[in-house]
Amino acid sequence: MPEEKLVQQAEAVTKQIKIALIEQDVTQRRLSAIIGELPQQVSRAINGGMDPKSRRIRQKIYKVLKMEESE
Repeated sequence: MPEEKLVQQAEAVTKQIKIALIEQDVTQRRLSAIIGELPQQVSRAINGGMDPKSRRIRQKIYKVLKMEESE
């Protein structure tokens, strides 16, 4: 059950970030350039990566997209 909850939370974060990207008319590739990270790393962070680098990238994403932190 705890694993299922983690998966649900990751999916929610992914959805929130993708909605913010669409609303602000920014592509993931453009976002990666803005925050200075590789597109693959940004994708992993958006899709719920839990390693420390993905978490740091999500912090940058939240800041750039003016989102509230949800982790």
